[in-house]
Amino acid sequence: MYTIHTTPGFVISSRPSGEAGKLLSVFTKDFGLIRVIAEGTRFEKSKLRPFIQDYTFSVFSFVRGKEFWRLTNAQEDIGIKGEKNIGIEGMKEDEKKKDELIARIALLLGRLLQGEDPHPELFETLEKTLRFEGEQSDALESLIVARILHRLGYVAIIPDLKIQIESNEINADMLDVVKKHRILINQHINKALKESHL
Repeated sequence: MYTIHTTPGFVISSRPSGEAGKLLSVFTKDFGLIRVIAEGTRFEKSKLRPFIQDYTFSVFSFVRGKEFWRLTNAQEDIGIKGEKNIGIEGMKEDEKKKDELIARIALLLGRLLQGEDPHPELFETLEKTLRFEGEQSDALESLIVARILHRLGYVAIIPDLKIQIESNEINADMLDVVKKHRILINQHINKALKESHL
C-alpha cells in the first residue's frame, strides 16, 4: 500500500510527459525539490490542471514511485492569492513585475536546488515573497536573491544587512535600507554566482 504525502509546494517548471501528462519540478516544504509525474493533466477537463501551472503555489499530494513521485491530488493554497501567469492583458504594472520576478526566482531555484533536501527556511522566504503586496522594485529582487543564496550557503551575512537578510519579513523600511546598499548586495550576489559557476 502506498503512503500519500501532502505538502505545500511551488512549481518551478514543467514539461510534457507521455500522451497527456506533465513532468513537474516542484519545490516542496517537506521534501525539497522533487520530480513529479502528473498523469492526464494536459487534458482541459483535468481538475488538477489549474494547480500545477508553472510558478503556481499549491498544496500537493504525492506517492513515491521508482523513478519519479506521482501526483494524486492538488488544491489551491489559500494563503497565496492567485496563480502566476505571465503577460495577461490588462494586468496592473506591479502584478506584471511580480510575475516576472517570480519567474526569475523560479529559474534561479531550478539552478541552485539539488535533490530531495528540505529547506524549510528557504521555502518560507519564497512564501513571504509571494504574499508581499508592496512595490515590486529592484531592491525587492536583490533582497530576495540575497536571502535565497544565504539560506543555501552561497552568501555570508553582508555587513550592515544582517537583519534584512536573515529575516523572512518584507516591509518598506527594510526595502529602504536595501536600496541604500543595493550595489553592495549585488556585488555579493554576482560573486557568489560566479564562484559557484551558476
